[in-house]
Amino acid sequence: MAAPVRPTDGNPTLLLVHAAGLGRGSWDRVVARIPGFARTVAIDLPGHGDTPGLAYDTQVVPRLAEHVAGQIAALGLHRPHVVGHSLGGAVALELAHRVPLAAVTAFCTIGFCSARHATVRAAKVRALVRLVRRFGPVLRRRLLCHAAVRWLVMSGLSAKPTALGADVTAADVTSMIDSDLVEMIRFAGRYAFGAPGRLAHTPVNLVWADQDRIVPASAADRARRAFPHARQMVIAGCGHLVMRDDPDGMAAVIHACHTRLMIEHQRRGVG
Repeated sequence: MAAPVRPTDGNPTLLLVHAAGLGRGSWDRVVARIPGFARTVAIDLPGHGDTPGLAYDTQVVPRLAEHVAGQIAALGLHRPHVVGHSLGGAVALELAHRVPLAAVTAFCTIGFCSARHATVRAAKVRALVRLVRRFGPVLRRRLLCHAAVRWLVMSGLSAKPTALGADVTAADVTSMIDSDLVEMIRFAGRYAFGAPGRLAHTPVNLVWADQDRIVPASAADRARRAFPHARQMVIAGCGHLVMRDDPDGMAAVIHACHTRLMIEHQRRGVG
């Protein structure tokens, strides 16, 4: 029988890395549902919040990983369990090449789609952001009170666009507009993950959404071939924005992955 999980200082910190265009606040509803035994730290990637952007080119994902590696050192984190969403998932996997991590849990991670699909989806997201940018924040908020408008704006990202609250949707849209999303995904959309063998000793959990239009089921097939040692999971009834469509389900998956990791650490006496 496994030893009980204890909330000790030796347990890995959960480091949360958001998707392109969102920000650390996108994790709030999920973090509120994760039991308190885990310490969580959410950061803003460059080009989001108050964090200055980068020079964006084909090396944008590795460069973002280097930035997060610097944040880990600055925050004094020891072998964190890195949880990433979309772009953040790819950053988490790249990060494992650079610094010791307790584990990686990646939701709907980019880097495994066909080049054509990734290019088309990135173009559609850029077009959406440019469109909604034309409306001021007051008018955007007023329009997003209507379920039909939320469907029009968010149906490519959420499986439940009309169920999203107007305030949540307006906050996400504003975050996309104010971030470097348009510039960033021109290059991040072309990213393809390579050299998975270097992660052979890092526990990897890959989590997909069954109604995701940004990262389709074929990406999971490619990732399965690249990471035969990874745990693969699917959250049902969700689009790409899993934390909006099912924050309880996302929190439950993170909780399960982190609990498994902590039990293993306690069994092995890892500090």
